Amino acid sequence: MNLSALFQKMNTLRVAVLGDYCLDMYWHADMTRSAISRETPHFPLPVVEERFSPGGAGNAACCVQALRPASVLALGVLGQDWRGQLLLDVLKQAGVDTRGLTPWEGMFTNTYIKPLRQGTSSLVYEDPRIDFENFAPLQQSAEDALIQSLHHLDNIDVLLVCDQMQYGCVTPRVRDKVVQLAKEGLLVVVDSRTNIARFPHTIVKPNDLEAQAATGCQDMDQAALALTKITGKPCVITLGEKGCLAAKDGEILHIPGRQVPPPHDYVGAGDAFLAAFALAHAAEAGISDACILGNTAAAVVIEKINTTGTASREEMEALW
Repeated sequence: MNLSALFQKMNTLRVAVLGDYCLDMYWHADMTRSAISRETPHFPLPVVEERFSPGGAGNAACCVQALRPASVLALGVLGQDWRGQLLLDVLKQAGVDTRGLTPWEGMFTNTYIKPLRQGTSSLVYEDPRIDFENFAPLQQSAEDALIQSLHHLDNIDVLLVCDQMQYGCVTPRVRDKVVQLAKEGLLVVVDSRTNIARFPHTIVKPNDLEAQAATGCQDMDQAALALTKITGKPCVITLGEKGCLAAKDGEILHIPGRQVPPPHDYVGAGDAFLAAFALAHAAEAGISDACILGNTAAAVVIEKINTTGTASREEMEALW
């Protein structure tokens, strides 16, 4: 595979990323500064640094943008809160077109707050996350607006779908519209935690646990073949450090992962794989070559500790 030529073809791609956009917030606490509270028997977390980055579909969009296609359009629904505005700001700073992200009253912007503690040593420990997410179905008015935006994707070359939240924006009606677009010929690549078997006519990219849950098959080869029968398209299952496997036309391809030295942080690796795989395939790479590029992007990201990382062309070329 000629990596430079493949990147050159990516320059012309117009990409849309639909899904559950999240904000990742990192609070770095210096515990050497902590003193027991006068009011409670606890040691507070003295935050000395605060970082923000897009998560969920937001990180997938940033992973796409890091590969420098012609355009990246974000499609989703946010809350009308300060977290939503902050997420819009960081996405715009990354170069993502946010005109398809609609703030909606009465909703939370999905947010993962990650407290990180450090004491006298160099080790950093992550506390349990503080999560903001919605626990009610998407309002029909917001759903209607999102479906309407999907009616205007005539100029898009590939659509990525990141279906992550239990009460996210990829509702059954939105999913039906995505499937219709795929049936009409749009290249659609889907990453879904719990609904991966409900996207016929699309290329699905579950991890091993999601594939097992969707098909009831413990054997990954059989799970991949089962998913291709449902979708009528190739299927790719990611296997962590073991790489991935792909099913196409009744055949199974095993693509080993790229090995990088520890420490590893797997947050964002799936997004990086999804972006690199989808763009490579949209740029006319075969399934096997697209998987190799996806593995390379994931290997770049897992070396980035305590952050939701992306993989640039230059970083991938260096590892290549």
